[in-house]
Amino acid sequence: MSLSERFNRWIFESWSVSAEGLGLLRIISALFILFFLIPGYGTSHFNFLADLPPDFYAPPPGPMMLFESFPSAAIFQWVHTILLFSLFAMLLGYRTKLTSILTGVSILILQGIIFSVGKVNHEILVAVVPVVMAFSNWGAAFSIDSVRRGHNRQTENWPLTLLALFIGFMMFTAGFPKILGGWLDPTTQATQGHLLNQFFVRERQAMLAEFMVQFDSVLFWELLDWITVLFEIGFLAAVFSPKWFRRFVAFAVLFHFSTMMTLNIAFLPNFLAYAVFLNWDGIYQSNLRLYRRLTGKRGERSKKRSALLLSAVVGLLFFLLNRLSSMDLVLRESDLTLHEVVFLFFALFVVMWIGIKKCA
Repeated sequence: MSLSERFNRWIFESWSVSAEGLGLLRIISALFILFFLIPGYGTSHFNFLADLPPDFYAPPPGPMMLFESFPSAAIFQWVHTILLFSLFAMLLGYRTKLTSILTGVSILILQGIIFSVGKVNHEILVAVVPVVMAFSNWGAAFSIDSVRRGHNRQTENWPLTLLALFIGFMMFTAGFPKILGGWLDPTTQATQGHLLNQFFVRERQAMLAEFMVQFDSVLFWELLDWITVLFEIGFLAAVFSPKWFRRFVAFAVLFHFSTMMTLNIAFLPNFLAYAVFLNWDGIYQSNLRLYRRLTGKRGERSKKRSALLLSAVVGLLFFLLNRLSSMDLVLRESDLTLHEVVFLFFALFVVMWIGIKKCA
């Protein structure tokens, strides 16, 4: 097999997802963004940014550098409104390719403006996922598009490869500077230093943070430095093997869970991208079997109804979790939110469940 054939096989055949699996992924992703990942904190936050003087405008490298100050509150509202309309259209599967791209671009614009105060959060995957997956034809099933005359049900696998490459490169750009910054120097323990900074300076002291601050083992902390760097650097190499990439995604869940428990940082936007690589065909088939067992229905309509029922249940659970999280009933002394903790514990459970099934 020639090099070009291997390259084409990697691009187009590494991943395979059915129209039904992609349709279910689209709906869950849209709900996840809608309830938990829309940039900003609403009207009051937009008004606050719009009122800041130009001297406070410090955009990160990129298109936002073309502007000299924060836009007016009306611009914020327009972009936010466009985002909501395009996100709902993506959820319903109406002109899915266009609205998915519009969703991602709107998120990028809001992120670019919000991060122009000088602090940049690593949330770009929230925008990347809908833009990349727009080209997979994830509106081929369970959508308004799917019932329109002449709609194409042919799905594309290469966007998953591209998304995996984005994740791998993102991880690499996080790991390589750590090497240059001395993380592998045995005389220093960077992970422990980061923990101490988060605990004493930023006062992130929830979960296991206090216990870990008191845990003083040079070998343990140095080992974490090496594991972190090797994991982030190795992610890019794992892109070329679906099996290894899924293993790295599983380890990423464990990595982010431990980060949440010790540093009180959740990295929730990353989980939107990780979820793309779940076995959505298997999830769809399992849900369909459960629906048919409970209802006794076996017809063709049961396929759509089972997916719509699951989507409704997930939407209701997301809504309730969003409301509970906004009430700030727990974790009042922490930067973490209730929904972040719930999702990371759930992700940990999923990884452990998959691991147990693989080993059984």
